Amino acid sequence: MEMVISVVILEDDPMVLELHRQYVDRVKNFELSGCAMNGKEGAGLIERVRPHLAIVDIYMPGLSGLQLLQQIRASGWNTDVILVTAAHDTESVQKGIQYGAVDYIVKPFTFLRFKKALDSYRHYFAKLRSEGTFLSQSDIDMLRGSGDSRPECGGLPKGMQQNTLDTIVEYIRHKNNYFTIREIAESLGISRVTIGRYLGYLCKTGCLKEVLSYGPKGRPLQKYLVQKELLN
Repeated sequence: MEMVISVVILEDDPMVLELHRQYVDRVKNFELSGCAMNGKEGAGLIERVRPHLAIVDIYMPGLSGLQLLQQIRASGWNTDVILVTAAHDTESVQKGIQYGAVDYIVKPFTFLRFKKALDSYRHYFAKLRSEGTFLSQSDIDMLRGSGDSRPECGGLPKGMQQNTLDTIVEYIRHKNNYFTIREIAESLGISRVTIGRYLGYLCKTGCLKEVLSYGPKGRPLQKYLVQKELLN
């Protein structure tokens, strides 16, 4: 039976709420169980539905996201929380971590960052349910993100810009056939050198496959193919 993770969204901005709904619909194994537009309604929704995951904005009327996270912990509800917010001051981030948020996404963000958060939670969720009653040290390290693991597609390598990487990934992930650096550079208006660097990174992480095409004369042409199971 396929794993299904129930999720609720707590966001007071109707347009942002709808965007989050669309994002959740695009990520495999997640099922939306409800939405609320203020903290008090959100608390009631979580108490009633008991979802696996809540995506919560910090700045909500009545009860803030951080206060709600405290209430979830105090009530013993077995619901994990991803905080999505424009607040990225040190105090808010520290409190979010102290109260047990599993991820913290700062607005504005791309679908790829949102998807990465949900994909990471799905791996965490599946791992906890596949290891039985006891976990080894390596299992715990992996769950906490301190063990060796393969780099995530769409991550932020040193010296690269997340927005540029997201733009490239969002463009190429719909590609069903081989493409070239020149094609992507001309379509996005980014230099070939820059595109080549980012595609090289995606090849190293396994998100792309690179091949050399040899013609009747001239230099071999580099072509790339999206590995759908990793990039989508």
